[in-house]
Amino acid sequence: MKKLTMTPPRVLPDKALIASVIFTVPPQGGASIGQSDRQSLEQLQGEILNRLEQPVLLSAYPHRVGRRSCVAVHLADVHDKTLDILITVTGNTLWPGEAEFRTGLRWNICVPDATDMLWMLKEIDRVTGGQGGN
Repeated sequence: MKKLTMTPPRVLPDKALIASVIFTVPPQGGASIGQSDRQSLEQLQGEILNRLEQPVLLSAYPHRVGRRSCVAVHLADVHDKTLDILITVTGNTLWPGEAEFRTGLRWNICVPDATDMLWMLKEIDRVTGGQGGN
């Protein structure tokens, strides 16, 4: 069995981190996330849990739209309820808003770079029942 192990990020005050990324990640060591991005991530995770029952099957489909790297995330629970999220590398951060959570067919998340994309995918996996806390 293979498993992508990533220790949950530490939460730090916003001013202690690089403002242009969501997750600050040194070459070796654990990731950190600022308080405001952590609140947005927790809201995303809560909205996922409100819609789907665990266990949840996560399918990820990396692709490009023009020159932008994306990963389409499809979540499905045991009752065939589904949820789709598109994570796109845009160079900036944009979280879904309340209206998108309520009425959007797909939730869109913009992230600064590929590192943030991978960490975002892992945090979605973590809340949907990915094995263990890592």
